[in-house]
Amino acid sequence: MAQVETTDETETRLLRVIAQARFEVLAQDYIWRRMDHDQPPSQKAIACVRDDEAWYEFLPAPTNASTERYRVVSFHFSEGTDAAGFVAWLATHLKRTAQTGSVVICGKDQRDSAELFHASQGVFDYWCCSVAAGNRFVAVIRGLIDRGKTLRG
Repeated sequence: MAQVETTDETETRLLRVIAQARFEVLAQDYIWRRMDHDQPPSQKAIACVRDDEAWYEFLPAPTNASTERYRVVSFHFSEGTDAAGFVAWLATHLKRTAQTGSVVICGKDQRDSAELFHASQGVFDYWCCSVAAGNRFVAVIRGLIDRGKTLRG
């Protein structure tokens, strides 16, 4: 029978995961834009999603965009780590300490290795929140990264 992690062990493992991940704050804000029928995605889009018959792409916000803007960060996980539970764990921290919800978009990691599949099912994460909460959002994440870097073992 597999041993179940305690809450403290999970916290420690995921702090190590976030400290070892490649973390990037994207330079531009992003927006969701509805796509016209049969329109190919923009080369600048980082995601496309379908809501029933409507397709939307997530792309850098033009300066004159009047729609909700999002701050975006990304995590590329290190091979040899175990990121199981990462999304729920980080979302909980962000809701509690940054007072913001978040949107998570997973993408296929081009490194495609067995070790990466073990670490994160072979994906990387884009995390997004409203621009209004963006500074708090990034500060909480950087604080967790710093905490993870101080752990031994």
